[in-house]
Amino acid sequence: MSTSTGTGPGLDSRAVSTVAAWAATPGRAVIFDFNGTLSDDEPILLRLYTEMFRERLQWTLSERQYYNRLAGLSDREIIDIVVEELAGGDEKLARELLAERRTRYCDLVEQQSPILPATVDTVRRLVDHGVPVGIVTGAQRIDVEFVLARSPLAHVFTVIVTEEDVTRGKPDPEGFELGARRMGVDPAAVLAFEDSTHGVRAARGAGMRCIAVEGTRTRAELEGDADGVVSALTPELFAILQKGGD
Repeated sequence: MSTSTGTGPGLDSRAVSTVAAWAATPGRAVIFDFNGTLSDDEPILLRLYTEMFRERLQWTLSERQYYNRLAGLSDREIIDIVVEELAGGDEKLARELLAERRTRYCDLVEQQSPILPATVDTVRRLVDHGVPVGIVTGAQRIDVEFVLARSPLAHVFTVIVTEEDVTRGKPDPEGFELGARRMGVDPAAVLAFEDSTHGVRAARGAGMRCIAVEGTRTRAELEGDADGVVSALTPELFAILQKGGD
């Protein structure tokens, strides 16, 4: 069971110890997952997939089905799985749904940025201390860029690896390995943040430390794979950087 340290909301001793060990590592960097981690948009994705599949495939996706089976997979993988099971793998339909998903997503996130103020402050603290930050996600690049362009974090990420850049999605470590390579850092010096078991296993498989963020999965589900679990991204997690941890 996780033990609160009192250093900030939702922090536990394993997460704080993991950050301390990472902070002492030469050439350190941080890589964030996007959907559900950097961008608090999993409820948005659940809504659009539920509506889209109901309208186009006459099938109602439940919240449990989404979070237990689909969350953490790439957009293409989610659509391919559902189309394979409900429409015999119709490739034309899958392409149409992928394009429609993009339009629906942009319409929804334009109404309000899904990147929370505490998340912005967390990333800024890292950047202010000279820590390179990147993104590795199964989302489409156009979605990531659309959200970032409407946030204070538009130009802070040195590397963004998206669904189009890899041949194998999470839990395969390919995306994280590519992210570290493009950042020019040793994976062992990277601290990753993920919200799904698929993502945590991908980061750990690439040789990175990984802290999980509660949301799509409970703390109990995540802490067996992760190096620590937090309830949300907060700058307090990196308080060590203000104590000479640079």
